[in-house]
Amino acid sequence: MDAHIKTKPKKFIRSAPHLPVKNLRQTLSYYRDKLGFINEWIFGETDGGISRDNMRLLFAEDENFANDVNNKNHRLPLMWFVNNIDDVYAEFKNRNIELADDLRTHAYGLREFAFIDINGYYIRVAEAKE
Repeated sequence: MDAHIKTKPKKFIRSAPHLPVKNLRQTLSYYRDKLGFINEWIFGETDGGISRDNMRLLFAEDENFANDVNNKNHRLPLMWFVNNIDDVYAEFKNRNIELADDLRTHAYGLREFAFIDINGYYIRVAEAKE
C-alpha cells in the first residue's frame, strides 16, 4: 500500500434495512408529511428512501412481503435512537401521531415511546437515560 494513502480504521457505522412497504409513494409521503423527514429519493418504480438528520430509511415496494412482515399476528419492531427524546415526543404529539406506547423509562435503561407506521411497523423511539 502507498504510504501517502490514509486508510480509515475498521468501524461499523449503522444499519439500514431495506424495508418492504405496501406502497412506496404513499410511504414516502407519510414519512415526509406526517413524520417530518426530508431528502426523499426514488430509484425505478419500487425502491426509494428518505432521511432525517443522520437517519436514513430505505424502502422496497412489495405489498405481499410487507403484509407477511406486519399483520394481525405480529409486527416487526424497529428501534430509532434519538437525542432529546422529550422534544421528539412533543413533536410527534403535535403532529397527531397516534402512539402505541407513551413515553416512559424502562428498567433496561432506555426512555422510549412507540407508534405504528402506515405499513404496520412497530417503531420504538428511544434514548438512553442519563
